[in-house]
Amino acid sequence: MTKISQFFTYIMAFSLIGCMGAGTHGSIKGYQFATMKDSLQKAIMTVIKDNPGIYRDTTLDYLGSSPLLDHSDAGDYSAGENYYNDIKHYVTITISSGQIKNEYIFRYYGSDEEWKSNGSAEIFICYAHDKKGNGGSEGNGGVTKKMAKEFTEVFEKEFVDKIDKELNLKHEEVE
Repeated sequence: MTKISQFFTYIMAFSLIGCMGAGTHGSIKGYQFATMKDSLQKAIMTVIKDNPGIYRDTTLDYLGSSPLLDHSDAGDYSAGENYYNDIKHYVTITISSGQIKNEYIFRYYGSDEEWKSNGSAEIFICYAHDKKGNGGSEGNGGVTKKMAKEFTEVFEKEFVDKIDKELNLKHEEVE
């Protein structure tokens, strides 16, 4: 192999590793709260538990946090089947409101270190799908501007506003 082909192989390998660790979903919309991540997480779990229109599958909670997300190195950590619903990093919920039934996957912004020291915490919608499976992420182009508006309206009314009440705070929107 020539030096040039070795260089390109090296670059491609690191590009792929970067995509696997960070993901390519982007953010449909974010919400920042003036509270620590642990307090936000507790409020979110309370809102989910106390609202019959919000459902979260808890059958894989015994798996705990996704190991891949707990490490910043490039080690071989299998995230398992609970990757997008581990509570600590990602949460998957279904919100039912009238005839609407949407599935959302949202993520807490930041790392463990940031969560311990920041006085604010943020969640952002990674993926959203309606009951027919339409949608996706901002990163994959599956969500049009019109769809993003419809998805976020439901998410805010049925979920984010309830988090505000639980925390006795008003969130700030992050685009």
